[in-house]
Amino acid sequence: MESRSRDHREIIAALVLVFFLPYLLPMAACDENELLLNGTGIFLTTGEIWTFDQGYQLKVKSVNPSDGRVWVELSLNGQILHEGILDEGETLAYSREKEILNVTLDTIYSSPAGELVTFKPVYQYLDPELAEPASDENTGYERTDNDTPDTEEGKNARYIPGFRAFMTLAAIIILAYCALIHKIKKIE
Repeated sequence: MESRSRDHREIIAALVLVFFLPYLLPMAACDENELLLNGTGIFLTTGEIWTFDQGYQLKVKSVNPSDGRVWVELSLNGQILHEGILDEGETLAYSREKEILNVTLDTIYSSPAGELVTFKPVYQYLDPELAEPASDENTGYERTDNDTPDTEEGKNARYIPGFRAFMTLAAIIILAYCALIHKIKKIE
């Protein structure tokens, strides 16, 4: 029984490391005032757009989970700055005089509900050619027409990018883990 308990602790420790290690890594060397996003992770599904400070937008145009590739588009004020296909582990870096955005495609999760793409770590540095972001500026996930019902409550709600897909994936992982534990108990 103690061995099984130790195995559970090892699995939990491994999961914690996988999900939180990018946040524990040291940040890139730059002036603190220039760093807008410090190695965070973002979650998007196909068609979703992430709006960064200063108006940069990252859109997931298409996902191919079978070969671990994602078609992304980086734009600013409606003008496409970069469009291309990223493999898992590949980084999209955008620079002008210096690096502005550094986004790494981490993992593609697939479920019957669709694909969830995680980008981490994500770094954004202040673009000196653009106005500094306001402290209360709304940045993050930009919802699409089919995300929520057109109600007052839906219009005023705060959205978390890819939340439904993330929760679906979490449920699948928990169910798979429970099925594995049940199978192990049956064998013993």
